Amino acid sequence: MRRIWNWLSRPGAAQIALGLLLVIAMRSILEFFRIGGGVGVQLSGEQIFYIEGALAAVAAGLPVLVLHAIGWHRWATLFAVAAIVALLAWKIVALY
Repeated sequence: MRRIWNWLSRPGAAQIALGLLLVIAMRSILEFFRIGGGVGVQLSGEQIFYIEGALAAVAAGLPVLVLHAIGWHRWATLFAVAAIVALLAWKIVALY
């Protein structure tokens, strides 16, 4: 257990949080294509929602990356967690 705790240090937690934001962005883009998005297709509101979600995840990932690069790992992790919670709340409100 100590080995896992040492691996999940502050930089490791920030990297995992940034990775989660990138996975959220990729999943939103893939969901856009799954529901029929593509070139030359009229976009529906649901398709636009997924594109907005991907852009929001990438936009939140940039400050996380910058904070991680300058060594503020705790702030990077907290910002990423806050962004993930906000994206989840936005999805719940918009889709239900």
